[in-house]
Amino acid sequence: MNDKVILGTVVMLVSLNTALPALASQQDDARNAAEVAVINQEVVDAQVLRSHGDEYTREFLLQFHNATQKYRQAFQLGIADQEEGRTHAFGDHVEQAAYQRGIEKAKAQTQEKTGAKENTFSDQLVDQKRYLPKQPLPNQARFINQIADDARQIGKNYDLYPSIIIAQAALESNWGTSDLSLAPHHNLFGVKGKYNGRGVLKPTTEFVGSQSTQVQDIFRSYTSTKQSLQDYAKTLQQPLYREVHRSVVKSYREATHALVGRYATDPDYDKKLNQIIDSYQLTRYDDPKKDGNTQSQIINSRQ
Repeated sequence: MNDKVILGTVVMLVSLNTALPALASQQDDARNAAEVAVINQEVVDAQVLRSHGDEYTREFLLQFHNATQKYRQAFQLGIADQEEGRTHAFGDHVEQAAYQRGIEKAKAQTQEKTGAKENTFSDQLVDQKRYLPKQPLPNQARFINQIADDARQIGKNYDLYPSIIIAQAALESNWGTSDLSLAPHHNLFGVKGKYNGRGVLKPTTEFVGSQSTQVQDIFRSYTSTKQSLQDYAKTLQQPLYREVHRSVVKSYREATHALVGRYATDPDYDKKLNQIIDSYQLTRYDDPKKDGNTQSQIINSRQ
């Protein structure tokens, strides 16, 4: 009798252990979906939600409530900070999105009161410096070659500048040499959170105003660099990044400026991207007429 009880317990534990990864993945999916819904201010369809099952629904509702609370608090803080001239940085992407929208809301209210005409991309804000071109190092040319075709296609599909895609990948991954960008994580853009339940804890630098600080955060882990590129492009489809899109802005410099305070807390983020784009003439990938010559141009620059 005791042997049967022990055997039954072992079978139950083995079954439970087998189900745990699937359950964790489902919870991660529900959490990611809830946070995206809050950031995009989406209306949740109850019928669609229930179709995912009870466990997914419970986790989604819990995370949706938590994300909504964080969003409201960060949004109000953004309004208050804009009025008081303060700044905050958030590692959480829900809070960062809400905080930035609070700042924009406060700016709009001020402009309505004063009658000032909005000019988001004035000459005083957008980086106007022109950086001299130079030859890429062999590892830099190799990195550009590896992702250029995917960047061009993704830029076309998602209304983004391929030059910015390449520059961000180079900056965030240190030209494909950072631990996060290499196998087994393949995260070229430093995107935070989890992807299909995969994530890794890494140190990162965040800025509060002009002061930098080291923190620990969870970053997404991918099965390939192409998956990283695709997920990055989908991330930029959020309303928070509307002004990064080619159909909205007039130049890549306006788009890099829109990334400051949204994608990265570094106040010089746009300048660093512009320097990479200008130095290695990455704007040639933005012109579809030059697609056929791009590969040979990079190869020649390497030589």
